[in-house]
Amino acid sequence: MPLLAVQTAIALLINTLIAAFLTAIGVGGGDFWINLIFSYCIGFSIFVSCIAVIRLARSFPAKLVGLGLSVVLGAAVGVALGLTFTGYGLEQWASPHAFQAMLMGLMFGVGVSYLFYSRDRLGKLETELQERRLRQALAEKERVDAQLRMLQAQIEPHFLFNTLANLSVLVRSDPVRAERMLTSLIAYLRATLQRTRDVESTLGDEIELLRRYLDIIGLRLGTRLKSVFDAPEALLARPFPLLLLQPLVENAITHGIEPKVGGGVVRIAAAADNGRLRLTVSDTGAGLHEGSSGSGFGLDNVRGRLGALYGEAAVLDVRENSEGGVTATIEVPA
Repeated sequence: MPLLAVQTAIALLINTLIAAFLTAIGVGGGDFWINLIFSYCIGFSIFVSCIAVIRLARSFPAKLVGLGLSVVLGAAVGVALGLTFTGYGLEQWASPHAFQAMLMGLMFGVGVSYLFYSRDRLGKLETELQERRLRQALAEKERVDAQLRMLQAQIEPHFLFNTLANLSVLVRSDPVRAERMLTSLIAYLRATLQRTRDVESTLGDEIELLRRYLDIIGLRLGTRLKSVFDAPEALLARPFPLLLLQPLVENAITHGIEPKVGGGVVRIAAAADNGRLRLTVSDTGAGLHEGSSGSGFGLDNVRGRLGALYGEAAVLDVRENSEGGVTATIEVPA
């Protein structure tokens, strides 16, 4: 319901109550309808003038002076209208009835003016508070976005340098595989650049990039690496941060599969449960090194991005499997 309609309804109610009160105390000869006419004339004259002042005056002093004048002028105009409508005529200005009506009008006007001023002031304070909160939220969003861009930018060159180092070795030992790796690397970088330009990413995008990434690693490790993906089709469209799982996969290969003579399996799985999205990267590799606490560049990067995106609502858990290898689990709000 529009604010003006609510204010008008309140003014009608107040004016009616004032007319009833004036009648009860004997003003106007105890005639309710006479008092109602005077009450409406005075009340709505003040109401209209106060509304005009609130909407037209810009500064605080102008509003304060305008409200004071609107009370006096509105009451005078209201009494004149009341005398006219009731048939008393303007010559009755000095009558006791006109004086009583003027007095009640001034009292009503002061109350209404204070109400309008308070509502206007409260509205401005609420608007200023909302604008301040919005500015703070935008500043925080810009800070988080900058932090996320920095963290994501750390992942790409880290992977790129490792791949180029491997490529330089293959160029001398196996040019055919080196050419295939270079082709796969170009396809991966093209897909990554396209994804990072998008405002939003999905779990499906992340899975696709991980497949390309593991294709590149597979050219170097050959049969020593096997990858398995277990992500239900229904979850692929879920929003998910780009390149968030790659550091976990890279850790699984660097610290799990490569040190193990026979290699192993890297498994990427996704599941949704109780409003949470759970992603796991597990391997059957060498396991955690002695003294390792689940820290390092990749894990620190993932923790930083999770904290910036989800705060305490996200969880990263890294633990050694009982059968060997390591499982890293991420849980975020679904």
